[in-house]
Amino acid sequence: MPAAAILRNVLLLEQQRGFDDRAVVGGLLGLVRKLDTHLTISAVSLDRLRRYADASPAERRQVVEILLGELGAFASSAPSTGFPTDSAPRNGRRSSSGSVTPSPGTPRAPKPNSRLNPSTPLSALPGVGPARARRLASLDLHTAGDLVGHFPNRYIFYPPPKPASHLGFEELASFEGTVDQLYETRLPGNRRRISAVLRDSTGSVGANWIRGGRGSLGIREGMRLAVSGPLIRYGRQVSFENPDYEPADRIPVNTRRPVPVYPLTAGISQLFLRALVWHTRDQLLPAEESLPAWLLKEEGLIGRQAALDGIHGPDSPDALAAAKQRLAFDELLPLELIALDRRRRYQAEPAPAINVPWRLLADVCRDLPFSLTGGQQRALSALLDDLASRRPMVRLLQGDVGSGKTVVAAMALLAAIASGFQAALLAPTEILAEQHFRTLTRLFEAAQDTALEALGHRIRLRLLSSALTRKARGELLDAIRRGDVDIVVGTHAVIQSDVEFPSLALAVVDEQHRFGVEQRVALRAKGQNPHLLVMTATPIPRTLALTIYGDLDISYINEMPPGRQPVETILIEPDQRRRAYDRIRSDVARGHQAFIICPLVDGSGVVEAKAATREYDRLKETDLKGLRLALLHGRMRPALKDDVMRQFADGAFDVLVSTPVVEVGVDVPNATVMLIEGADRFGLAQLHQFRGRIGRGSDPAKCFAVPGGESGESLARLEALASSNNGLELAEADLRIRGPGDYFGVRQSGFPALRIADITDAAFVQRVREAAKRVLARDPELEQPEHSGLAALVRELTDEVQDAN
Repeated sequence: MPAAAILRNVLLLEQQRGFDDRAVVGGLLGLVRKLDTHLTISAVSLDRLRRYADASPAERRQVVEILLGELGAFASSAPSTGFPTDSAPRNGRRSSSGSVTPSPGTPRAPKPNSRLNPSTPLSALPGVGPARARRLASLDLHTAGDLVGHFPNRYIFYPPPKPASHLGFEELASFEGTVDQLYETRLPGNRRRISAVLRDSTGSVGANWIRGGRGSLGIREGMRLAVSGPLIRYGRQVSFENPDYEPADRIPVNTRRPVPVYPLTAGISQLFLRALVWHTRDQLLPAEESLPAWLLKEEGLIGRQAALDGIHGPDSPDALAAAKQRLAFDELLPLELIALDRRRRYQAEPAPAINVPWRLLADVCRDLPFSLTGGQQRALSALLDDLASRRPMVRLLQGDVGSGKTVVAAMALLAAIASGFQAALLAPTEILAEQHFRTLTRLFEAAQDTALEALGHRIRLRLLSSALTRKARGELLDAIRRGDVDIVVGTHAVIQSDVEFPSLALAVVDEQHRFGVEQRVALRAKGQNPHLLVMTATPIPRTLALTIYGDLDISYINEMPPGRQPVETILIEPDQRRRAYDRIRSDVARGHQAFIICPLVDGSGVVEAKAATREYDRLKETDLKGLRLALLHGRMRPALKDDVMRQFADGAFDVLVSTPVVEVGVDVPNATVMLIEGADRFGLAQLHQFRGRIGRGSDPAKCFAVPGGESGESLARLEALASSNNGLELAEADLRIRGPGDYFGVRQSGFPALRIADITDAAFVQRVREAAKRVLARDPELEQPEHSGLAALVRELTDEVQDAN
């Protein structure tokens, strides 16, 4: 076919595809290089073709129309199927007659010019029968769109092919040659070694495959074969061992280029899945661009379709990096937009401005039996600045167990009531609500005379508890309704419909991960759009602070009160438990208490972890016989759990054997020893919180960690725990190891699975956050047409994930 006719047909196909530069393998630039000497078009047009790949869609349209006019073509003409576009060779080997012979493991190609939609079921694709469709469904792949969204988890960077004479000591190599010899050797265990000698004009190389069963590789003598894989040298002979292979005259899919390696399931081979993804991409309608052109330009990002091409079939490491960057942007940008928009909407209505009573706070701080740490002072300063503003505060206060978060919250509560408003403190459990009530009562006791002078009355602090009689509860609700209560402490029952605050200006919530957005909306309805402070002992890594907690300002208390000694953490082998038991007995003899943490409530034949119930029974009769033991686990009734914890805190028991339910527990300053069984089954952040339950007083404390397994990763985590008492450092390490979903627990966080984005890359997360701010500054409601794709991503993600905050 004349070069001009070939170019005309490709241009017409390019026009039909929407000017995506994929009408021919290598794009129009590659075609020009092949046809340059045979083309009779003008030099200006040749130059336009050479710059086509870097042109915008509008510029590409103009180039194609000019060239078609120059070649005498008409836009309505149908492209000839005689020219090999990239869809034909991808499906197999082209014979001398121009037909395509399917390659081994390759699905049959769809009919020419047929296009797939993202919603096309995989069962409708050629080569995917009911059995394969069921297997693909186990990978959560149901449609063509799912398949293109099934990203590789790694790549094999095969180099371009070399002649046989140039192959030597490379670890990975590629070669193209004719199959000169092919023979098979039987091996024990119903296995076979299939060996081939491949030859080119410079020499020969060997190739060996080990296979089980009776299936054929689809290789025959005389065919031209391409192989890529590990290269072994035997004297002067080189041989490929179990290489990837395919016909040499087809477009490289499995060899001679960076090759994707996909997550698989039983019954689906890598060769089949690669071919299926390749052909589906070729027949799928071009991906709709979700990001506006201005953002792509500002961030230097490639288009969505180019990113999908680059992630599945990168031409180079640089192309792969560009694709990953774009797709990571797509994953994180909707998260940032949701967080920032949630914050904007929460702060759209003004909050009560609280006049900070500096003298009252100074008097209260002076009367405290301790001085505030630098971390507490910085956090309090940020809180008071927020409260003085008409913009609703939405702040998270993070600090390790015992770092003094409650004291900071108490000062904020005092500021609110000094301005004539009401305040509330919410805790996740009754026993914690009681603890907070006692703590606030103690803190405010010394300040009551000062408060009487400043407020005209003593601080009216009340506990809303389920232990109240019906009459007492009714009287308390009436007092709250009249404004005769300044601060209400309770569980989430405080936001029930029958609790009415006439002037609620501040709500403090302990352990924020148990307090979602629905509860926050209910809280807003309780008062005059109150300020919100949420507290947590869970260390929040910076990148999660920018994403899953992106709607909150965050203050960190990174110092412990004076006199607190760091807990010494010791890793011991299972046969060294006697060390821990001896320490428990000696500390109990001195009047102290201990925790023993077990992973599971009931025994399991699958998971070799200590069951709290069995361990409790065993310890009572053996290693800790004679001590007063108590049992605590998540399957106990809430009232019983609270009763056990209350008795333990009061000193009625020496040792508490517990499951992880103790992670959020009451303050037991007398506890100085902890033994954690199956410590490798917990995350670093959780282990750090367990450890925070002891050493709350001035006495030295020890934590013994017993790993239940010997995997290198789990032991490395435990060694990190033993070497550091910095909760934030451990949280960052935990996030790198386990990812955001496992860090919080999928059911708790609803954090979407990130397939490309690295949530620990703080610089990149911050970059995406700044981009989200620019988007919302231009179009707060994402109503402009250029942002329609982005709005669709945000809606989809909003429906998919639960709220973490």
